[in-house]
Amino acid sequence: QDDKDDNHTVQISIPEVALLDLEGASGTSVTLSVQAPTEAGLAVNFSNAKDSSVWINYTSIVGSSTEPSRKVTAKITNGAVPGGMLLKVTAAADAGNGDGNLGASAGQVTLSNTDQDFITGIGSCYTGDGANNGHNLYYSLELDPTAGSYANIDFDDATTLTILYTISNN
Repeated sequence: QDDKDDNHTVQISIPEVALLDLEGASGTSVTLSVQAPTEAGLAVNFSNAKDSSVWINYTSIVGSSTEPSRKVTAKITNGAVPGGMLLKVTAAADAGNGDGNLGASAGQVTLSNTDQDFITGIGSCYTGDGANNGHNLYYSLELDPTAGSYANIDFDDATTLTILYTISNN
């Protein structure tokens, strides 16, 4: 004879997730060009050596006790910034098209071959996918403010760099 009620178990599993990608409306390549002066005696112009066409998207599921937050780091993995110049990048605030505990920009970072914190405090969240989602990246090529840096500028130093962004546990 059957009873009036019964029970069973339901098992729920939640995956650990740490995904990151770069998106742009026309790809993710960035070109930064210094302009030659139009008058003798003037310096090259860095004012147009800027780009904001790339976006960083991520999805994260953290463990509240084992891995409570993540961060994104940035570094140059191939090539070197030409002499006399600095390559800087800033992550804007998240565009607001995702949900969860989204990360915060660490501010402007001068890129080098060493990992630097770029976006911190990432919890369980998603930014949305594609251009105009996540954090807009603002690149700028600038003259190194150290005295004498202009002497290190060499047109033979034009180069292509590889910038690596990594999402990892804190």
